[in-house]
Amino acid sequence: MGSLDSILVKQGNARSVSTTVLDDTPVAIRLKYLGTGSVTTVALTTATALVLTTSDGSAETFTFSTYTNMGLLVDKINASTYWEAKLLDALRTDETTNTDFVQNLTTTISSAGFYDCLVNTDTAQNVDNEFVYTCRCTIDRDPGSEKPKGSRRVKLSEVLYNVNVNGAEAKGFQIFEWDAAKKTETIVYQKVSVDATATTVNFASGNKTLDAGFGNDLIVRVKDTTSITDADGNYLICSYDRE
Repeated sequence: MGSLDSILVKQGNARSVSTTVLDDTPVAIRLKYLGTGSVTTVALTTATALVLTTSDGSAETFTFSTYTNMGLLVDKINASTYWEAKLLDALRTDETTNTDFVQNLTTTISSAGFYDCLVNTDTAQNVDNEFVYTCRCTIDRDPGSEKPKGSRRVKLSEVLYNVNVNGAEAKGFQIFEWDAAKKTETIVYQKVSVDATATTVNFASGNKTLDAGFGNDLIVRVKDTTSITDADGNYLICSYDRE
């Protein structure tokens, strides 16, 4: 009966959540200070570098010419004694060397005291020169939660989006599964995108969910090879269960 008890506990602890991203609000990387002193400055210069300065660690400079994609940058920050980072609304292969980030990180401190590196949504962001809107479905969006959680998973029930792309594009709507143990991102669902129209994506007419493997995340992305135009009506909303 141990396995049945475990299933019942997971069902009892499951929580339905919704994550929304708008123009220039997807959080590519969330930072947390680990030191015992204080944060002096956190400065992000678009296409150039991220500089983290603290009273105990001095200035640590992460140049985008060296850490050319989000995965390399996050890994290097996590090697610091004074900081840790979590990759959120981005893929590891997304570039850092273009104007992918919103300038001036110091204005984007979350209510929990984390520092958020926001995505510039009308700039091409990956090696294929594509413009993307991205949202991660994960058990925990806070730094310190990068390690696989073998007994927990996310179950995506529905996606709502209205993104002003250049036009419908084959495979323009994608869902990736992030394998936290292997550090791989694999496409598990894709279909044609819809331009500037309120669109709903669900599974089996809303009667099923798309389930990540235990410990993994699902990353939802709307992309276009020509442009994504900033507009007040743009949004990407992911509704899922954290089990």
